[in-house]
Amino acid sequence: MTEAGNTIAANRACNVCGSSFDRPIYRSQGPNSITSLCHLYPGSGEVFFCKFCGHIQTAEITGIAAYYDREYRILIDSEEEDQLYEVGEKGIVYRSDHQVRTLLSKLSLPPGTRLLDYGCAKAATLRKLVNIRSDLVPHVFDVSRMYIPFWAKFVSTENWAIYDIPSRWDGYFDVVTTFFALEHVADPTASVRNMSRLLKPGGILYGIVPNVFTNWADFVVVDHVNHFSTSSLKSILTRAGLETLELDEHSHTGAFVFRARRTENSTALPITGDRVLPFEKDVLKISEYWQGLGSRIRSFEAALPKDSQVAIYGSGFYGTFIASSLKHLAQVTCFLDRNPFRQGKQLLGKPIIAPEELSQDCDAIYVGINPMGAQQSIADLGWDMRKYQFLFL
Repeated sequence: MTEAGNTIAANRACNVCGSSFDRPIYRSQGPNSITSLCHLYPGSGEVFFCKFCGHIQTAEITGIAAYYDREYRILIDSEEEDQLYEVGEKGIVYRSDHQVRTLLSKLSLPPGTRLLDYGCAKAATLRKLVNIRSDLVPHVFDVSRMYIPFWAKFVSTENWAIYDIPSRWDGYFDVVTTFFALEHVADPTASVRNMSRLLKPGGILYGIVPNVFTNWADFVVVDHVNHFSTSSLKSILTRAGLETLELDEHSHTGAFVFRARRTENSTALPITGDRVLPFEKDVLKISEYWQGLGSRIRSFEAALPKDSQVAIYGSGFYGTFIASSLKHLAQVTCFLDRNPFRQGKQLLGKPIIAPEELSQDCDAIYVGINPMGAQQSIADLGWDMRKYQFLFL
């Protein structure tokens, strides 16, 4: 992580309503932060809360455009590589498959629908959608050229845009989608206005962004500049001339799914003065959780015998946070992950293996997944809970 720099830029104005921030509500401890790709980023992060529109915002990393152009290599090892959404009775469900099913349940897509995936990366969701609905007309836009080999397999060259959007696309699309992109951009207001501009009158913007209130890890992901609340998400849509049709907190675990329609006029919401939003106490609770979590991890570590062998269940953000908090990483023998695309790789110099491959000599397990479902996830493995010492976050 060198090209993007090793500092984090201060941005004291809200990305949604433009009001000024006071002091940060959170500042990360230690010399490093963690990115959404589970890389250690040299520099501490600051998180701010807007009392006017309810937006939560992390100071952006330096050189953010170059970072996404050249360094942010998400799921690029193969066409099939995907993130794990859940493991149910019928087996593994990957995120792009769930996103396709959710989209089809919420949108009417007549034959010939012109559809743009904005900030698409390798456009896995769009590819799977087109495999089901070959009558759709797919288009892609991203700020990096590294995903071209993936687009070339299912999108016509004239339907690509990289870095800049052609003027011929203004008012052209029936549907614009954005999957987990708005949290990354330094100016989400401009991005949503661009998406609105590309829609036909009456066209639909459909998107998914993390829900920090049900996935607390989002709060401290250093390259997630924006952490949306229902109020800030609705505000940014309204300011772009979009009529909010739905803000769904339930269809996608740990995320908001939203639908909005292009209208004729943009209505800016007035800033009326400082006020305490009803969820401010929830935001402060999340901040307090992260401020104290490193100490909890180290206290558990200190209580273990020096010769203990330990594993970390989960090779995503939570697992990385645990590993980066430990004083004696050498005690960690491996990360455990049920996602086949993660198995066989390494994280922080440790192998990632399937839970079934865990050594019988293991003494303790740090559970590094979303705490809201962690107990059930471990119970589903059928392990003898008496065999190990567990730390649940």
